[in-house]
Order: sequence, then C-alpha cells, then structure tokens
Amino acid sequence: MRKLQTQGVHHITLVGADRQSTIDFWEGTLGMPFVFDQPNLDQPAEGHLYFDPGDGRLITVFTNEARKPPKRRTSTEVGAVHHIAFSVSQATFRQAVIRLDERGIKHSGPKDRGFMDSIYFEDPCGLLIELRRTGSNRRWGAAMPM
Repeated sequence: MRKLQTQGVHHITLVGADRQSTIDFWEGTLGMPFVFDQPNLDQPAEGHLYFDPGDGRLITVFTNEARKPPKRRTSTEVGAVHHIAFSVSQATFRQAVIRLDERGIKHSGPKDRGFMDSIYFEDPCGLLIELRRTGSNRRWGAAMPM
C-alpha cells in the first residue's frame, strides 16, 4: 500500500472561547500578529481568527461569543492534543517568567529538559503551551527544527 507524503504543517485550528479572550492571548500575550478574520465556513455563527506564529505557518481559532474560557485543563485523553510548543529567542525566554507573572498567568518556570529549556503554561481555554528556548548549546536542542 502506497503512503501519502506530507510537506509540513500548514495550520493548526483550535476551538476557542470568545473573540476578545482569544485575541488577548494569542496576540496580546504571545505576540502573534492577528492576520485574518472570517466566519467559520462550516459554522457561520462562529468566528475563525488567524494568527501568525512567525514561521510561515498559522494558528487559527474558532470563536463563539456564547463560549467562555473554562477553568480547567483541556483533555489529555487518547487523540487529544497534549500541548503546542513554540520556539522563542533566548532574550524572550529570559523575560517570559516576568511577563507571564505580570499577566497573572501561572507557569512552570524554566524547566531543563536536557536537550532544551522550556516554560509551560495554559492558554485561557486550558490548552498547555510550551515556550522552547532556541539557540541552546545542547546539540540536539539546537538541531531541532522547531
């Protein structure tokens, strides 16, 4: 049986809450430019917001004004997304704890993973986000494409 060949991730679409909390987090906290807005083409009552994470790909979020951010972590059941990791510069990584604290966002603090350094926290809907420091002197971490 022949396999399909993918050419990379184009976008990841998340189910978000309301429009403003989505923009506040993805653009306001993570600094991703808000680049496009349209209705969800499959559910026209919902919005579909597009954010640029800086690598030529997209993070998109379905929004609905009737949904509010839950006060719990997203599912970690089989088939669920556990977390999304974003690369940040060394300077941003050093500032991340202070900036997250200023916004009242609970976080793990820096974690030494042996091959990279990471900080973990949740988006307003409970999705685990990882900031991964780039430019590590550790061979595997420096060579990783993300």
